[in-house]
Amino acid sequence: MPLRVVMPKIHILSENLSNKIAAGEIVERPASVVKEVIENAIDAGATHIVVEAEDSGRRLIRVSDNGEGMEPDDARQAFLRHATSKLATESDLSAIRTMGFRGEALPSIAAVARVRMVTAPKGGAIGTEVRIHGGTVVGTQEAAAPAGTVVEVEELFYNTPARKKFLKSNATELAHIVHSVQLQALPHFWIHFRLTHNGTVLIDLPIVRDEMERTAQVIGPADGMDLLEVSSGAGMDLNGFRFKGLISKPGGFRATREHQEFFLNRRAIKNASLSHAVGEAYGTLLAKGRHPVVYLFIEIDPAWVDVNVHPAKREVRFRDTPAVYQAVKNRLRDRLRREGLLMDEAATYVLRDSNPGTTVAREAMAVYRPLTGADVSVRPDPASRSAETWLPVHIQPLGQVDQTYIVAAIGSDSESELHLIDQHAAHERLLYERLLSQHRAAQMAVQPLLIPEVVELPIAEAMRAREILPLLERIGLEVEEFGERSFRIRAVPALLGAVDGRTLMRDILDDVSAGAVPTAEETIQTVIASMACHAAIKAHQPLGPEQMTRLLEDLYRQEVPPTCPHGRPIRVRFRLADLEKLFQRR
Repeated sequence: MPLRVVMPKIHILSENLSNKIAAGEIVERPASVVKEVIENAIDAGATHIVVEAEDSGRRLIRVSDNGEGMEPDDARQAFLRHATSKLATESDLSAIRTMGFRGEALPSIAAVARVRMVTAPKGGAIGTEVRIHGGTVVGTQEAAAPAGTVVEVEELFYNTPARKKFLKSNATELAHIVHSVQLQALPHFWIHFRLTHNGTVLIDLPIVRDEMERTAQVIGPADGMDLLEVSSGAGMDLNGFRFKGLISKPGGFRATREHQEFFLNRRAIKNASLSHAVGEAYGTLLAKGRHPVVYLFIEIDPAWVDVNVHPAKREVRFRDTPAVYQAVKNRLRDRLRREGLLMDEAATYVLRDSNPGTTVAREAMAVYRPLTGADVSVRPDPASRSAETWLPVHIQPLGQVDQTYIVAAIGSDSESELHLIDQHAAHERLLYERLLSQHRAAQMAVQPLLIPEVVELPIAEAMRAREILPLLERIGLEVEEFGERSFRIRAVPALLGAVDGRTLMRDILDDVSAGAVPTAEETIQTVIASMACHAAIKAHQPLGPEQMTRLLEDLYRQEVPPTCPHGRPIRVRFRLADLEKLFQRR
């Protein structure tokens, strides 16, 4: 019987391989490098941080700071795993106030890039240069340098090509870098942040007095006017818990939660409980699919929060989550109530502004414009037609429920039915099909604006808008650059009627995800769906009998899919047999 050699199944990973695995958890894209190196600069006491990127960070990321710098021995040890100046004992984990503490960022970055660091302590006579390629030290020497640290990261993922393939377009990666710098700048208002890309200045944020002024710097004065200041106030005894920030006024809501930013002890975090508390505070002020803009700066005793639950420190866990949840929800609701938006404790909401010149009032006064007629007939893609096609002879609207759902008696030669129709979803589908039909036939009807509308966007959204401008023009939305962050809307599709250009552009940019790389046609369909949603009749909008009749005729006399472009059903049908069962007649 031959000898069987048993090979060990368990072995120790090499340091190079373990560093690359750690890099996979921490360094997802160029923006991850920017985040980690900026955090080190903040912990070093910097008051001036400059980020330079080339080729959206693929070729070069350079972060320079005027912090305290490092002595030669510290500079050499900084690239060892778990080397940190921010923790010494286990008890320090319960009192973390620094941005970084794991000691994994620099070695993880160096494992997947060519890194050069030059650092000099304040008052030192000479600096230190360390060069590492793919996790291997290739040189350490003295170097002339001002006090502070410069970290250069070249050719990110050069030795892990599989990771490099997962990077998105240059515009998307650059947008992530911009967002990363903004997230660090927002809570650290005493630091001057500057970002350049290929030599062009994208962000320049001088030192200001507080977080409110820094937020206005980042989002722009126009967006700042849509926000209310909020704070936890005095008398809150929750382990040092307090907060301040800015929240949306009605009319400043967005299509995604992308514009909700939470900072805990000056660290940008994600926390589902906080997001839910914000939504609950607004209650029915929020229409379905709309979300408030939030910038909330929270302070709490570090012993009452765990920031060590995620390798990149994005998620945190509170020791008393229900108490934090209630505190945020109640304070935000109090602020909305003081603004006159909340009627009572039962959360009945009204819009205080009834000026006929406002956007809200104009929407309430809008009438349904029918889509009937040869010039506006819907011709849906045959592949999208539903098998459930039923063209009635008699259409009789009976009224509205909650000024959102139309109740109607719909009859054919053989039977009658009771239908509940979501007025927004129905109108949205009709507009979408017509806009898509015009686009595919290259016959988009365009309405030039008498006075072009200028829209100013935050820098990250401006970059996203610039990328899709050629596609917007193909579907009748004529937009041109009008400055570094400004765009001028010159014309819109005629079917949209009078629209708020600023809100329309924001909805489009929210729906066109920066994280995906769709085809041009997929992007166009997403934009058309966004335009249709924006221009459609709203929920809670009163309609007269004639307006309901026209909408139902347009809906039932043409073949359209049974859902809106976002997948929600348009109608619910009750056949006579269904009603007889409900009332126990059969």
